[in-house]
Amino acid sequence: MAAERHNKMLAVKGEVLAFHCKSLSSKTRDHRKGSEVSFYSLSFDRDSQSFFVRDPNPSLIHKDSSAEMDIVHCCSALDVQQRQKVPCVLLRLCKKRTSAFKYKLYSICTSTDAKLHAEFVLPYEMRDNISIVHGPTLIWSHENSVFYISSQTGGVKEVPIPLRVNFIGELPLRQRQIVIQGAQNVSSDQSNVQNILYFTEDGRSFNSACLVPDAYSSVIRCMMVLSAEEVDSLRSVVLAATSMKQLVLFENGLPRDVCLLPYEQPLNIQIVHTVKNDCLIVVTFNQGNVCTVWKDTFQVACCWTGVRLLLVDDFVGCGTDQMLLVFESSSEEPLSSFLLTDLCAVTYSCGRSDGEELNTSDAAQENHLLTVQALETRLQSGLNVLEDLQRDVEVKDRLLQQSLMALTDLVSGREHVISSPQQEGLVSLWDDDDDDAGDEEDDGMQTECAEAALKVHRVWQRVIGQSLIVGVVLTTTNNTSVMNISASIVLDSRQTAAVMNTKTVILPYPASDAAVAHGPSPMKIRRSDCSADSGGSRLALVAVTDAAPLLTSGCVRCPIMLHYSTKQSPGSPAEESARVSQHCGQISLNLKDISMGKLHPQLLRDCKLNTDEAREDLLSLMALMDVWFFMVECPDHTLADVQGWLQESMRFERLEIDPRFTADPTGVRLFRWVQNSPFKGVLSVYCRDELSLLRFLHSLCDFLPVSHDIQPLERPRSCAGSLAQTLQTEIHTVTQGVCSVLRSDEGVRRGEAESHASSQPLQTLREEWLKERGRYNERLRPLLDCTRYSRLIERMIHTQLDADEAALMEAPRL
Repeated sequence: MAAERHNKMLAVKGEVLAFHCKSLSSKTRDHRKGSEVSFYSLSFDRDSQSFFVRDPNPSLIHKDSSAEMDIVHCCSALDVQQRQKVPCVLLRLCKKRTSAFKYKLYSICTSTDAKLHAEFVLPYEMRDNISIVHGPTLIWSHENSVFYISSQTGGVKEVPIPLRVNFIGELPLRQRQIVIQGAQNVSSDQSNVQNILYFTEDGRSFNSACLVPDAYSSVIRCMMVLSAEEVDSLRSVVLAATSMKQLVLFENGLPRDVCLLPYEQPLNIQIVHTVKNDCLIVVTFNQGNVCTVWKDTFQVACCWTGVRLLLVDDFVGCGTDQMLLVFESSSEEPLSSFLLTDLCAVTYSCGRSDGEELNTSDAAQENHLLTVQALETRLQSGLNVLEDLQRDVEVKDRLLQQSLMALTDLVSGREHVISSPQQEGLVSLWDDDDDDAGDEEDDGMQTECAEAALKVHRVWQRVIGQSLIVGVVLTTTNNTSVMNISASIVLDSRQTAAVMNTKTVILPYPASDAAVAHGPSPMKIRRSDCSADSGGSRLALVAVTDAAPLLTSGCVRCPIMLHYSTKQSPGSPAEESARVSQHCGQISLNLKDISMGKLHPQLLRDCKLNTDEAREDLLSLMALMDVWFFMVECPDHTLADVQGWLQESMRFERLEIDPRFTADPTGVRLFRWVQNSPFKGVLSVYCRDELSLLRFLHSLCDFLPVSHDIQPLERPRSCAGSLAQTLQTEIHTVTQGVCSVLRSDEGVRRGEAESHASSQPLQTLREEWLKERGRYNERLRPLLDCTRYSRLIERMIHTQLDADEAALMEAPRL
């Protein structure tokens, strides 16, 4: 069986991906040996503070019964086809009697599958500057030549410029990313070299001084590009570790900061993003040495020795990175001795004693002390600022409360009583003999206090179209009944304070395990009928107003006021108290949030929601929209499946919070079908305009058979009120016009009495108008017919025009 095992590990999405190479011995005559490479994942468990294998059965990558395999290199790279980073591994196959080496580049697509990207044969063994970058693309160097291959190149390609490679990596640029930095001989003289950057995508080369100066190129051993952008020239921020035990920060090709490193022969640089947006720079050295440097102070933080492998990822799942240092161990387990830490809030250790946790140098200990002192100073300063902010918030809250009380007094027509300076913590700079003058209380004014009859649980807001819907969830307290509940939204601008005109609706708030209470469909309650008993059941008071004045005035926060009357519970005198105004909270409006749809009801997008926000969406829609009721009946046959037609043909969806309601996902409409008997049912339609209702009724009539009869039960009050208001406006306009004609006629009679005979036609027209007005008033009392109403208006307009024409003709005679 196997005689030798090789392991390489890689950090992928918070887990450790382990590649396992196993050699197989064969009992054939030629004693050929085979091998196979597989992989498996390990996850960290906080409870046991150790890594465990997720799947005990490793997934096979490649198996060869006649060749020995080795894992050359593994890392994560971007797959351009999948558009995501995938773990990649490079395998080397070597047969005993051949001098050639076969290489295979794989990527791990899923937890069980591997994908082959490139396969090629080389007459030499690949050893120097091996990198897997964007593509995935494999790049390596051999005898001052650089080669690369990917699934797009169609084979091994050679860089046409001979280079002594210093760095192979990626730059975060749009058009070209894969870059090779190295030295090029510009003449036969070996001392005359030029450091260049070569991009494999387009074959262009640049002077490498935009990354690092030429004087540093010969001593740099590893490099990491933090940022790069191409404007007029290449601007970059680069970290580089040199053979002179230095970590240098370069900005646009110039050194900005230097940190002295404790070890020699650096191999790799990585970045660890820790809590509070701090960063650690981790440098890996030869012979198992690791050093960390604080990025903000550029000072050494900690050092470790005997490290076999260093991985960086969010292994704990806290949202920030940690370092996983795997130490040398005699155990066959891959992670038997490790340290998982971010030097801040996360530290887990396994297989190591307490004395081996940190190996800090003198400079590191001094940096620890300075860091702690700086953090203490920063913490004390932050506490002082926080105390000042808390005092400012208390003053602003007290001022806001007094402003609301004064505004409530102004709206209610009561005199506002100013509190005494002692209550506000103020000291008078003048002699004040009337200290107790402000201690009197105004019994006529009742505001929010400890004995408030309504308990407010939550305030929400939604914006649908141009309408702002504000809801308040409340219950009654103190065994009292609340009547005449209404809500008002206060528009508080810099110049004045005004109360928005709102339409108040009270609906029963649905419980968490049931939707709106059973019984008749919720109707809009008139303000005079709004009341709540002392049973403690939750009610939803919803106010609807126009959102445009709030946004155009620049107001972003608006207080919400409740207005109601109370009376005692049964057993006490049922006398209604004075009107009470109670501040229940405030809302904030942001035009950006409205344009992004954050305040739009999410229930219309996902009808399967069953949350408190979804219930608030349903209540907001019911308060905003008008409701129509239609009786559908068929005396001879059973009714058609109206609910099935709504869901299947119209593609409406039932609400999870209340299956009785069906929503139109393409428009703001709600439907409720209640079948009272096999031959009769009631359909409730919630919508905002009559045109949408007519379209729906047209589709419904096409669906229902001829034997079915559909009749409206009642008309919505909002429409009747709108029609009555329109009629009243038109009547008022016509009356004002006729009165002006009569006043002009009276002036004519007073000015010229001798022209009595000439004004006879005007008097005749006035009498005719009075007759038409009497007929109009008699016909206006019952419900108006549209045709007759139009004819009446037309006749009145013609009468007014005739009167105006007669007055103009009489004017020159006077």
